[in-house]
Amino acid sequence: MILKFDVYMHMLDTYRKIHMYLPDDYLTSNKKYPVLYMFDGHNLFYDEDATYGRSWRLIDAIQRNGKEIIVVGQECSHEGNDRLNEYSPYPFYDTHFGSFPGKGEATMNFLIEDLKLYIDLHFPTLSDRKHTWIGGSSCGGLMALYAVFKYSKVYSKAIVLSPYILPTLNMLMADINETYILHHTAIYLSWGAQEGDGMHEFVMETKGCTDLANLLLKKGVRIHFHVKPLGRHCEEDWEKESDQFLSFLMHES
Repeated sequence: MILKFDVYMHMLDTYRKIHMYLPDDYLTSNKKYPVLYMFDGHNLFYDEDATYGRSWRLIDAIQRNGKEIIVVGQECSHEGNDRLNEYSPYPFYDTHFGSFPGKGEATMNFLIEDLKLYIDLHFPTLSDRKHTWIGGSSCGGLMALYAVFKYSKVYSKAIVLSPYILPTLNMLMADINETYILHHTAIYLSWGAQEGDGMHEFVMETKGCTDLANLLLKKGVRIHFHVKPLGRHCEEDWEKESDQFLSFLMHES
């Protein structure tokens, strides 16, 4: 089942809608479930909620694979370019949209201090680090990557799809170098050859992802790579990976 409700973001002084998947029998099963927190929650489940009319259709994948999991999706801001601002942990410049101070830390504060506390209080979760995961695509992929190394005490695994890393790559690298990452941290990292404007952009994305991965591997992080020769930057293609990343999450490591 899908629940939709608003949760207050203290540091940004606003409410944000949550799109949440729960097993249909969660009230009667007497089970507790692992939780996957995700960015762009409106794009996860129903096409009618999705920004471009096509969702990840994640319910189908969860039920097809028989996965017992809770998914909590935070809807992004739809005001102007606020999504770019709220989904970046660092200041950056984008050639199409301009300069942004980056409010990603405020977003992470919401996820950990507001949202996770609310979810653990009201729903049957396995609240420990081992069973708490985070995921996203594009800017959400950047945030999921940041979250799992910066807040590895909270999250043990991350789903990082087509991450928007190039404008903040140097800051990411420096931050990873300076951060202690807990053992048993793992990342599913994917990107596609047809996401940008040409092969040059794919080469740059591949180099950036590879450089980050090599640094994370040196810090003891386990990484599952999925490079897609026909991969595009869209919900339809991220849906095609759902069987793989759900298996990655549920596999004991």
